[in-house]
Amino acid sequence: MNDDDIDVIVDLSGLLMVLLAQPDADTAIDGMHKVAQVIWQRARGVQDHFRKEARAKAASRASAAL
Repeated sequence: MNDDDIDVIVDLSGLLMVLLAQPDADTAIDGMHKVAQVIWQRARGVQDHFRKEARAKAASRASAAL
């Protein structure tokens, strides 16, 4: 996880908003699906990173308390 992941999530979210605003839904559907999938994958990676970081901090505090 790095700043690039967050930048991609923000950029693709903006692109998804543009695709959703298109008057021709049939043309936009495939693009929306692909963009949403990449957003989900990147967001999931960020989520996993922060969860691992939180667990490591909690384990460190527990060790220090002993």
